[in-house]
Amino acid sequence: MYVVIAGINTLSRRLVGRLEDRHDVVIIDEDEDRCKRMYSSSGATVINKSPSTLSALEDAGITEADVLISTSKDDNENMVICSLGKKYGVPKVVSRVEDEEYYDAFQVIGAETIGHTDLLISEFLSTVEHPYLVKLANLENDREVLKALIKEDSNLIGSTVTEIQEDGSFPDRFKVVAVVQPDKVLTGDLNIRIDEEDQLLLVGSAEQKQELDNFFQGQ
Repeated sequence: MYVVIAGINTLSRRLVGRLEDRHDVVIIDEDEDRCKRMYSSSGATVINKSPSTLSALEDAGITEADVLISTSKDDNENMVICSLGKKYGVPKVVSRVEDEEYYDAFQVIGAETIGHTDLLISEFLSTVEHPYLVKLANLENDREVLKALIKEDSNLIGSTVTEIQEDGSFPDRFKVVAVVQPDKVLTGDLNIRIDEEDQLLLVGSAEQKQELDNFFQGQ
């Protein structure tokens, strides 16, 4: 995909790091020093202009973009950038949002929103409330991808994935989709015997997350 990112900051740097190996990425920022550092540390195309201007977006090839992501901490600037992206017909326009009062405004122009503060709070709460699980991703229909570590003295050691899932206390709306072993590649073999320090990758309903955490807490 062709991805245009507006603004250079911690969030956008991480996005570039995750995207540049698999997609064509262009990033725009008006600060010359930030642009120089980004240019020297990544393979992304860097444009030194204000991202809320027509000329900057045109230089970035906005008419060819599949995705436009606006990452500024200034909601007003993000609104302008997203509005211009929709004007140019970008199929998917996504913006960081700092103030929840802006959510409706972004919805009116057809931009998707990600509440930066909400995401941080969600991750902290997940860490505190579900200490035996690590959330890897959110999926549609209120599902999550989670990782669980098999403890050194776990009673699950020696069990197969199938046996674990058939345990009466294992939440029925979660499934183990793979096992990651320290000395082996990831495997989807559900008949494999679990060993200490193995990690289980699970997909299931967020509603049963507490049940799943309880299951691994008692392992």
